Amino acid sequence: MFTGLVDLATISNLKEDQNGYQLCISAPTLVGLCKKGDSVAIDGVCLTVVEHQEAQLVFYVSPETIKKTALLNYKNGQAVNVELPLRPTDRLGGHYVLGHVDCTGSVKSIQATATSWFFTIEIPEPFIKYVVYKGSIAVNGISLTVNQIRDCEIELCIIPVTLEKTNLSFLQTGSLVNIEVDILAKYTANLLPKHG
Repeated sequence: MFTGLVDLATISNLKEDQNGYQLCISAPTLVGLCKKGDSVAIDGVCLTVVEHQEAQLVFYVSPETIKKTALLNYKNGQAVNVELPLRPTDRLGGHYVLGHVDCTGSVKSIQATATSWFFTIEIPEPFIKYVVYKGSIAVNGISLTVNQIRDCEIELCIIPVTLEKTNLSFLQTGSLVNIEVDILAKYTANLLPKHG
């Protein structure tokens, strides 16, 4: 389980084979905190460390994960958001993020103002019912607050510190992002029909 409070890392090597991808990230500050078998969220996708060496963490990415996430478009040198799992003694600064990406969204517009940036992201219609005004959503693993909802589009207000600490600053119109809706909304939607 994660909280959506992330650090930045860089893809140092991405290799494709018939069984998926081998993803290596350069994360010097995190390598000493991880061991083989640990879970790490990369842009909101929960992956397992298969190897760690010097300043790099190595992951295997399955074909199913590649198909359902923005990892399909990743390139060497790209910045990614990284988060280690929540420990029982940690503060819950974001919201409950499982690292199970629901879908990808598309950046429709980015509007800069003097104090913040407004991102409009379109997400697939089946998932918009789980999004609420001023509720939480994970975009590329970042815990964010929904500023507005219009049809199948959500607007997010991004403050400078969030832009500085994440890979949102690298996004452009048309960029794909990983979306995980709030798990509490999904449980609620699942339970209500069963219990009237």
